[in-house]
Amino acid sequence: MGDWKSKYKDLIDFYKTKNIAVLMGGLSSEREVSIRSGENVYNALVNLGFKVTKMDVDANIARKLVKDNVDVAVIMLHGKYGEDGIIQGVLELLGIPYTGCNVLTSAIGMNKIVTKELLKASGIPTSPYVKLDPSNPDKSFEDIMSLGLPVVLKPVEEGSSVGVEIIKDEDQLRGKLRSYLRRYPNSFAEKAVLGTEITIGIIGKNDNVTVLPIMELRPRKEFYDYEAKYTKGMTDFVIPAEITKEQEEKVIDYTKKAFKVLGCRGVVRFDAIVSKDDGIPYFLEVNTIPGMTETSDIPAMAKAAGMQFEEVVLKILEYVEW
Repeated sequence: MGDWKSKYKDLIDFYKTKNIAVLMGGLSSEREVSIRSGENVYNALVNLGFKVTKMDVDANIARKLVKDNVDVAVIMLHGKYGEDGIIQGVLELLGIPYTGCNVLTSAIGMNKIVTKELLKASGIPTSPYVKLDPSNPDKSFEDIMSLGLPVVLKPVEEGSSVGVEIIKDEDQLRGKLRSYLRRYPNSFAEKAVLGTEITIGIIGKNDNVTVLPIMELRPRKEFYDYEAKYTKGMTDFVIPAEITKEQEEKVIDYTKKAFKVLGCRGVVRFDAIVSKDDGIPYFLEVNTIPGMTETSDIPAMAKAAGMQFEEVVLKILEYVEW
């Protein structure tokens, strides 16, 4: 057993006796990314010598889990039905332990507005926003203008930057708002924060947490959208992020606090922007099941911390509640 593996000998021995299923694919707009994440995690588990199967999640998932006598589920689903507490609820019902956050935290994390309100109530900076009303585009327009341009339009419950649009001027807003509200009736507008875009990985439970090296994202497009996230060479990763020591300390403090306030466990990622105007890190959202693809942020940050990909996968398993 290699040096780093010896740290996890008991964990590895425990999971070698279990039937592990990697839940992937699913029904969300992030299906393809989930398959990529799931394949990587599946391969890592095989390399670790575990008994593991892949399961593409559909409406028959409960039947599949029972039929295959699954002992523990590794959730590698992104977006709706996977990251929002729904699959977690199915697994709770079946009595199958699973990786990642519980039902409540998953549901909260998927809802960007609830997340923002909880962060704000805890003293963690987050950008001002307005909820949009699809039945009243004119009022939505006025509400957005009250924030001051530029703004970012976002669906309340999507991941991987699906549906995210930057609006810089009034004419652009007039031209796009009605069609945007038809496409994403459950959406909001957030005051755009201009500055250094960062992402922060954190691993653990309660107060026992490790914050990975903070990563700065420099997309070659206007912002870190779906294409920039999942296409090699579309984003430059800078680790550690080029922020001041004081800003770094603030980010770490806020991340630990946010992790605890939201009730997270396992491997989680927060996105934030350090404002070029006031130097404050504004937290945008939480990712309770971060991507594990070859271009994903968590593997890159873990690597900078000296962790192998397989070690990250063990960390995902370490915080399963049995």
